Amino acid sequence: MWKYKFGLRQHLPYIVLSFCVLLLLCGCASTSTFSSYTSQLNPTIQNLRENKTLDLKKELANKVNSSDKILYLMERGRIAQIQGDFDTSKSNFEAAIQAIKESDEKAVVSASGAAAQTSAVMVNDNAIPYKGDGYERVMLYHFQAMNYLAKNDIEGTGVEVRRANAEQEEALKRHEKEIEQAKDSARQNRVSDSTPDAVTNAYMNMDRISGKAKNSFQNAYSFYLSGIVYEMLGQPNDAYIDYKKAIEIFPDNTYLQKDVIRLAKQLNMRDDFDHFKFLYPKVIETLPKNNANNSELILFFEDDFVAQKQQIKIPIPISTQTVNLTAVAFPIYNIKNVTFSPIVLSEKGNLQGVTEPICDVNALAVKSLKEKVPAIVIRCLIRSCAKAAVAKVAEDKGGLIGSLCASAYNIFSENADLRSWVTLPADVQIMRISLPAGEHDFSLAQKDSGASCNIKVNVKENSKNIIRVVRAGNKLYYRVMP
Repeated sequence: MWKYKFGLRQHLPYIVLSFCVLLLLCGCASTSTFSSYTSQLNPTIQNLRENKTLDLKKELANKVNSSDKILYLMERGRIAQIQGDFDTSKSNFEAAIQAIKESDEKAVVSASGAAAQTSAVMVNDNAIPYKGDGYERVMLYHFQAMNYLAKNDIEGTGVEVRRANAEQEEALKRHEKEIEQAKDSARQNRVSDSTPDAVTNAYMNMDRISGKAKNSFQNAYSFYLSGIVYEMLGQPNDAYIDYKKAIEIFPDNTYLQKDVIRLAKQLNMRDDFDHFKFLYPKVIETLPKNNANNSELILFFEDDFVAQKQQIKIPIPISTQTVNLTAVAFPIYNIKNVTFSPIVLSEKGNLQGVTEPICDVNALAVKSLKEKVPAIVIRCLIRSCAKAAVAKVAEDKGGLIGSLCASAYNIFSENADLRSWVTLPADVQIMRISLPAGEHDFSLAQKDSGASCNIKVNVKENSKNIIRVVRAGNKLYYRVMP
């Protein structure tokens, strides 16, 4: 018979290794702590690009009770909306909104929050429950407004666009608070908030993209939608205010230029009218003298999917008696170039209009990440110090094997937080043209992707007729609203 005497000192390395393996397996199975979020969502995105109908009762259903609940609910709501299931989309978005509200209302220090922060120190940032970036929260309300619009509930749409606008204001306050909290944490843990050179260089490569966004909290698409809705509600003053906000963010869009000039004239804003007439003299020449008997066609084009985060991981040697390593991992966006590919609207071979960009979601995502760099760096440095301390204990108790086990865990557990709302569009474009009432057979085509479709629209007299188009690969999903 084998005689076995258990000794904690002798077997500590194996206990550490077993614990690490178990933690890795559990993390991979339930959250994005060890299995990257993007790798989990990419099969779903590919199905959308291949025009495969997704069963939302099953798709991502096992994920909505995880720490990434908010994110999965937003993804499910967006997928359902693309597929035209507006009731399912609405319920998922409402659940995400409620979950965000509950998260924000929690005390600054709570049992669950403290546990998540501890896990983040000993594992990685993916252990922190996802709360949604500012631009994502704005788009959440924006797309919920789209659900109401699809149901021809203009009042409900108005409520949601107001919530979207309010969220754009709250996001700035929340961002400033997060930065201050990160600095406090650095002071308490006595770590420097300086960024490693390798990380600084990687983030510098994103400056050209992030510079395209005024900030990550505001987007012209949401302001433009609210302007449309306010006009439909008979509130031209509110519409004018939001069109002006939109043009401050995206001044080169000629459809926006026409709208601010049109309403400045209609509302007798003489100073504004003269100002915009000076800025956009060519637009003045294209404005119709009288379109009272014409109806409008407004097209929203959401092009493909936003870029996904990638990871850079930097090994860091630890000064101990034996070889020991830890690592820091940072999320980055590796976007080399941004181009907008318009969609062309024609009828019976005659060109009716071409879309123009109004929102670069890629730029918003990059800007949002850059704004979070100070907090990310501080957490990474705190985590590397904590893991180094654990590695020292493992080495003291377990010698070389304990040191190697600790190094393996430190390196493999350090994964960058790649979570973001990845079914958002890469960019959004608009078109707004006047058309006579009646039946119209339109053709839509995007040259670069080869995506195309035909749409029948019954344009009503003196009305605003909206077409929303979403591209996924070479497939165009569309909806005539309301």
